[in-house]
Amino acid sequence: MTETRKIRILIADDFKSLREVIRLYLQRAADMDVVGEAPELDDALEKALVLQPDVIIMNDYLPPMNSAHAAEVFRARGSAAALLAISLSPDPELIRHSLHHGINGFMEKDEIDKFLVAAIRSVHRGERYLSPNVREIFNNIPE
Repeated sequence: MTETRKIRILIADDFKSLREVIRLYLQRAADMDVVGEAPELDDALEKALVLQPDVIIMNDYLPPMNSAHAAEVFRARGSAAALLAISLSPDPELIRHSLHHGINGFMEKDEIDKFLVAAIRSVHRGERYLSPNVREIFNNIPE
């Protein structure tokens, strides 16, 4: 019997309680493994290089910078992990800049319970993921 490799996930958020909630949701997914957590960008960068996660779930503001700038830093440091940004209140321009600079998916924190597992699987496959609420915000950005 062949065992399928689990999706390796790093959770990067400055709120410990949110990292714990995300970890609990992901424990129910048999194909996912949380390999680390980080409260800030420097720690996330270091852990990404050492742990080689497949997906990094990150706050849209990971101290000391927003997700667009953080994506640039992850890519400049050689991280090939898919990046999934989560936000309490997504800003349309930040969504646009984040996607332009290397974020693979974006979702609201209020949608974690419904869409997190699907979002991770989607970005892991190389697809862009926008949760329903974020997709509505993104589609209504004036040109």
